[in-house]
Formats: sequence, C-alpha cells, structure tokens
Amino acid sequence: MGNIVVAEYSTEGANSRPRSLTIAVIVIILFVIASTGSGLTRQAFDSLRIAKPNPVSVNNPSLGGPDANRPILSAVSRMLAETASVALNEQDQTVKDAGSASRLAGFDAALIHGRKDRPTLVVTGAHAIALTINRSQLVTILAEAGVQATDVGPVVDGTVVTIQAARGVRAQYGHCPAPANTLQNQLQGPPPPTADNADCVVLTEYPAAILRLPPGLDVRPLEEIALELSGMSPTEARVIEGVFDAPSALSLSIPRFTRSYETLEVAGAKAILLNTAGRRGPTYVLIWAKNGVLYSLSGYGSAADAAPLATSVN
Repeated sequence: MGNIVVAEYSTEGANSRPRSLTIAVIVIILFVIASTGSGLTRQAFDSLRIAKPNPVSVNNPSLGGPDANRPILSAVSRMLAETASVALNEQDQTVKDAGSASRLAGFDAALIHGRKDRPTLVVTGAHAIALTINRSQLVTILAEAGVQATDVGPVVDGTVVTIQAARGVRAQYGHCPAPANTLQNQLQGPPPPTADNADCVVLTEYPAAILRLPPGLDVRPLEEIALELSGMSPTEARVIEGVFDAPSALSLSIPRFTRSYETLEVAGAKAILLNTAGRRGPTYVLIWAKNGVLYSLSGYGSAADAAPLATSVN
C-alpha cells in the first residue's frame, strides 16, 4: 500500500505554549524546592533528572547514537519509583545476516530492501527490571502536572511494577556518525553530522515493552508528561497517543529536536514522521507499529526518502 499523508503540523504553533509552559514550570518548581531541602520533592525531581545514573538501560536502542533520543519508558519508570532492581541486562550482539538476527531476537527481522548496500546488524539485548512504587512521589508529580490522581490510592504504595523489554534488531546502512562515547558528548549530545553521513539510515525493530501496573492505575497521564518532558508539544503528545496504543507509545524514543511532523500510513499501519532540526542527529525519524513490532527508521538525508524506504521494509 502506498504512503498517504494524512496531515502535517508544525511544533511552533501558539496553541502548544500553555501546556508546555506548565511542564516547564513543573520542572523549575521541583528544582527550586529540591535545592531548598524538601525531601519529597527532591526525590521526585531527582528521579526525573537521574541524579545517580544507573548503568542499566531499560529502553530500546536509540537511533544514530546512544543519546540521540529520549526513551519514554525510562521517564515513566522514574516517576513511579526511585530505584530499580535489575533482573535481566543483556548485552548487544553483532550478527552476520538477517537469519541469524531473527533466530537470536525471536522474531522475523526485516530489512530495508530499498537499499542495496549490506547493513551492519545488531541484536539489542533484553532487559527486565522491578520497581517499587513511591506513591508520595507519584502523586506529587501528577499534582504538579495538574492531573487529579484519583486512582493512586494508598494501596498502590510499595506495589512492585515490572518492566520487560525484549530483544530487538538494529540495521545500520551507509556512513553513520560514530557513537558519542565521551562524557562531554553524552552530556551535549552526539557530534554534528557531516556531509559524509547523508547516506546513513538506521532501522530498529522490537516488540513493545511490557509494563505491569497495579489494577486501575492509568499510565496515560504519566505517558503524556514523559512525552512533553522529552521536548514534545502537547499537540504532538496527543498525536502520538492517537497513533500508538499505550505499550507502543511507552516503547518510543523521541528525538531531541522536532520541527514538524506528519501522520502517514506505512503498509497499512499508522505512522508518524518527525522532522528534526538535524543539528546533532538524524534529520528525520519515521515510526510505525505492525503485528506487535515497533519500527523506527531514522536517516541523515532528505525526509522525502523516509516513506519509500519504509514501504520497502519486509
């Protein structure tokens, strides 16, 4: 099926400012109170800014470098709890072909048949963690976001939440930028791409992560807060939630800078094309879900190439 553009939007509209300002104020308030010594809010803020970095990652692989995108699931997990108990933390493995990737990942790995060059294939490791809900922290964050936490009763406090992220596959084509391995690059983002990177395309595919919450606890408000904290406007966050179900939306990694977006269809599946500023990462990211697998296609060339390349993925 061809790719049909349903709508295109800019992230710079005035309608996005009130809620974005609210989110910004939330972060500022948490920072100010935390700096004055309020224990509860300090914990809430620190959980979002990762005051003590944990070497274990529960998110799916980023595109174009380890810090190119911001994982939504990681932000949600930090809102729920302060610490995590790691049950599984697999390393990534390079493989020689799609057959090997499929066997190791546990699902049929797709390739971009619109590219004739041979990709570098990596099976990304599976992760599993357990979180113990901190109700006070959760209620504080929801209240600061203007969300009435009617379903966060006392019984929720201390409940164990589990998160499972299955193995995925990353196929990298062309001359892609080197990962940001230095501390400075990890803080500032990957180095700016060069003209040599214009042929770089990265396809990642992975099953949606599994998040097991207590009955009645709605993850959507946390998901929307996480999307906005990642840099998206309220309008963009609502579009994401309209295109993807909760498990898929939680499994997304959002580019740091987004200028505009389009909603598309890729082989009959709803998709969203994010056009980025392209200063320290891909110029576009196209995301869609099909048959329980989430696909993310990023490139350093023209965004006009995204839909044809995605159509050739199988």
